[in-house]
Amino acid sequence: MSFAKYKTPHEKVSSFRDVCETLGRVLVLWWVLVGSSIVTEGNRRASSRNHHTPTTHSKTTTDDVTNFGAVGDGNTDDSKAFLSAWEAACKKKTNNAKVTVPSGKTFLLSPIQFEGPCTSNPITFEILGDIVAPPRSAWTKKSADEWLSFHRVDGLIVAGNGQGVIDGRGESWWTHGDDKSRPTALRFSHCNELQVRGLKHRNSQKNHVSINGCNGATISNLDIRAPAKSPNTDGIDISASTNLRINNCLMATGDDCIAINGGTSNVDISNIACGPGHGISIGSLGKDGKHDEVEGISITNSVFTRTDNGVRIKTWQGGSGFARNITFSRITFVAANNPVIIDQYYCPHKKCTNKTSAVEVSHVRYSGLSGTSTCKSATINFSCSQTIPCTDIVMDDVDIESVYPNESTTAHCINAHGTAAHALHPTVDCLMN
Repeated sequence: MSFAKYKTPHEKVSSFRDVCETLGRVLVLWWVLVGSSIVTEGNRRASSRNHHTPTTHSKTTTDDVTNFGAVGDGNTDDSKAFLSAWEAACKKKTNNAKVTVPSGKTFLLSPIQFEGPCTSNPITFEILGDIVAPPRSAWTKKSADEWLSFHRVDGLIVAGNGQGVIDGRGESWWTHGDDKSRPTALRFSHCNELQVRGLKHRNSQKNHVSINGCNGATISNLDIRAPAKSPNTDGIDISASTNLRINNCLMATGDDCIAINGGTSNVDISNIACGPGHGISIGSLGKDGKHDEVEGISITNSVFTRTDNGVRIKTWQGGSGFARNITFSRITFVAANNPVIIDQYYCPHKKCTNKTSAVEVSHVRYSGLSGTSTCKSATINFSCSQTIPCTDIVMDDVDIESVYPNESTTAHCINAHGTAAHALHPTVDCLMN
């Protein structure tokens, strides 16, 4: 074993001084490095606070129509101001642009079209005040197809708070009986991912709301009303559209509460209060030899009160195509005249020639239907084509009574194939297997 050389006291002091000086230099260097790190981190955090990374959610920017010159006195035509507000919002390079129609005012609008596409998606049109149409005598274009329309606006949201009214002033049109000249009150064409909610409609010239060529739409909480005798005042009219959801709406009209026309698929309708009116119709389809296709329709949890019809499928003779995969479930009728109808001989004018071709109706299911009917003939009526009969009709759990004491309800079938099961009243023993 070896030992280090013994050091004198002087040597020990000198060595200790060297160690202290070395440790001092190390500590100074350590503090410099730590301090630099702290300053750098502080600067980084400050820079982060002052320079946020842009997010995809930008603040809603609102264009009030009164800021563009709209008067809102019910007499001045505010159409130009509405278009100016729309164009300003549509061009904004931000999400969540909004046009607002303020409450407490009444805005007179001539026929007007809000055009897309827009830079902002979504873009909101908020209706809090009243919008009224000019009377028929003031229209400069009698053949206008629509009064208010949105065209090619993806991500459009048209919303109200249930207070503002869209009033078509249809009374001045109904007395003339000229269907071709009467416009639809509110039309959406080729607007994908559309939302319409919380609107109040009154007295449209013809249809209240039309949906055409739209993919993906949610329509909810609409209040639509017109007199029972007002002609062709459909609540919602759908054509050439897919993936729609309609729910929680009240409709009292002079025609169909909802009409589903050709080119439409995947529609879910629920919680509708319909009446008066003509019920919910699929069709009419196949008019003038047309090829129409409708499929994937579900109508559920709805009430029909004193309607001329309930749930109906109607097709013209001479057409082609199909109406299939249709479900009516959990439906209640209150004094409805014709609760359940399939009519492949639809002819409202009673002057139609017999034709052999027809739109094929198949895979139709009725489940959980109940209530009362004023019909003294057939409560359930399936009138199907001899050459292209109805097939795969399923009746399950149906209980419809007559409103008249000691009167019974009946079912009538022509060329209808399907099955009936569980508690059925009336019995539907006329279906062919």
